[in-house]
Amino acid sequence: MSKYDVKKVDINTLFPDPDEGRYKKQGIARMCNLVRTALNDQHIHHIQFNCQDKNVLLDAQKHPEKYPTLMVRVAGYSVYFTDLNTTVQNDVISRTEHHF
Repeated sequence: MSKYDVKKVDINTLFPDPDEGRYKKQGIARMCNLVRTALNDQHIHHIQFNCQDKNVLLDAQKHPEKYPTLMVRVAGYSVYFTDLNTTVQNDVISRTEHHF
């Protein structure tokens, strides 16, 4: 078993100060639960994450010159966001934010 096994991650070691890391701990716990559920319960075999803010992606569509190195994952490969056509950019943006 890897020391980075999701089942063995102790969030308190990542954020020892309870006040400072409270929201980060909650986010990490939710992310771990999401990944566990997807892999174990839903039998999903592939997950890719884009950790970009939706507003950044929208601004990159309007002002691509400001974001020449903004990378996203699309269908298993990394690509510069501004090199994608508008249809694919909109698809990436639509999958960016999920609310609980």
